[in-house]
Amino acid sequence: MAKIRAIAIERQYCSGGREIAKLTAEKLGFACYDKELMMLTAEKMKVEPEIIEKYEETLLNPFLPMPFKGASDKRKTMSEMIFEVQAEIITKLARQAPCIIVGRCADYILRNNVPTLSVFVYAPPESRVAHAMECHDIPYDDVSSTLRKMDKKRAEYYKLNTRKEWDSKIGYDICLNSGRLGLDGAANMIANYVSSKF
Repeated sequence: MAKIRAIAIERQYCSGGREIAKLTAEKLGFACYDKELMMLTAEKMKVEPEIIEKYEETLLNPFLPMPFKGASDKRKTMSEMIFEVQAEIITKLARQAPCIIVGRCADYILRNNVPTLSVFVYAPPESRVAHAMECHDIPYDDVSSTLRKMDKKRAEYYKLNTRKEWDSKIGYDICLNSGRLGLDGAANMIANYVSSKF
């Protein structure tokens, strides 16, 4: 089995996936890319980072006017263009040095390019509600609807680009319940596994 050089982490909203990615990166000495990908994509596309943040990992009305055209004359949606650019960036980063990529269909993008461990992080509703209120300042009355909305966006974006079900546990190498394991516990499990293969 090839040594794992990249970890791709998909996550339910407010399950702690981002924090687990950072903790795992620290334990392994890997680079970690999350919001950094937004900045790199904005730089490559020569647009403001806020535009990338608005469109990445989500699907918006494809009939909205877009500021760019793709390589061909066929007009592309901004989401499609961002996915293509991020796929190129993610592949380049993973080939350069061991790293962790948060979201953005990285498991699919890297599947035939770099030996990758795919991870899905989930948590029970009570853990996600607490995380949403404590870490994102989401009012209690808005938490449930926000969790549903964000998970739906991620699932639709993932399915569009991979033709796979985002939250299907059979699609990942490891699935972790961060509510049961805790953030550090989940990071330790990933790091220990990768260390044994690296």
